[in-house]
Amino acid sequence: MPPLAAVQPGADNPAALRAVARHAEAVATVRAFAARSEALRVVLLVDLGDEEPPAMLDVAAGGAIELTDEGEAHAVPPGMPVPVPPRALPEIRPAPSSALRADPVTGELAAPIGAIANLGHAVLGLARAFGGRSVATAEFATQDPDLPMTIVAREGEPLLLAVGDGRFELPL
Repeated sequence: MPPLAAVQPGADNPAALRAVARHAEAVATVRAFAARSEALRVVLLVDLGDEEPPAMLDVAAGGAIELTDEGEAHAVPPGMPVPVPPRALPEIRPAPSSALRADPVTGELAAPIGAIANLGHAVLGLARAFGGRSVATAEFATQDPDLPMTIVAREGEPLLLAVGDGRFELPL
């Protein structure tokens, strides 16, 4: 696979332009989710049915998106316009990192009442926005910069929370 910088959308890269156009709603939606949730990183696997592999959108803080479609990775710059609005998302109330504390050994979480549930519901809402077997993950900062908290969601499955080497199921 060529380096990611070599496959940025542009007039000289029609495959990248087609991929961004094909997944414009997903690009707009992960951008909106990342901005509203203040997540460090958001990854969305969009279920495209049984006939083709899922598309993957990976957005890090700063807004650059790596879009993988049909086996090719494309860099989508943060300022690149997309011609559609984002899909509907649930209410997202980000929690400041100073308010989130996690112990991966004991599984103890400390956060304002409802904060983890709200973040879990928001990540599930991102997965639901694309339906099928789509999966969403979001990584959030905690008090310990070396221990971000990741929430994984897919419709019909339990929410998962990971901190360090600890993996925990969240009640819905």
